[in-house]
Amino acid sequence: MDSLIILRNAHLRATEHRIRTLELLLKANRPMSHVELLNAFGQCDRVTLYRILDAFVEANILHRILGSDGIWRFCAHTNLHHKCPGGHPHLMCESCGQMTCLVDIPIQHIDIDNIDPEFHISHKQFLILGTCQNCYAKKHT
Repeated sequence: MDSLIILRNAHLRATEHRIRTLELLLKANRPMSHVELLNAFGQCDRVTLYRILDAFVEANILHRILGSDGIWRFCAHTNLHHKCPGGHPHLMCESCGQMTCLVDIPIQHIDIDNIDPEFHISHKQFLILGTCQNCYAKKHT
């Protein structure tokens, strides 16, 4: 039900694929790649999923994070779910590739307009590389 409200508030049509995509991201509680979403989805055309993700980013339902592997990961951030509001670092595991939101650590405000008025910041990203707890435990047991 939350997915329908979120889509309506964003003025997006609530199609079956949009609802399912948003539900997957909200339940995941972490950023997911296009491939991870396709695998979790089951039946969805990859181009359709790309278009859904782009529409969600444009509507400010998702934000995307570029991993050190060059793969975009998408994370839901909505008014109804405060799981990933953006503006925080993300930890990417160098072993398994899973990304985790570090929501309790804010990214410092950067005001580049005072440095060079030719630039306007559209978003910021801070990626921390390391090993997640699961991979660390596997290596040290």
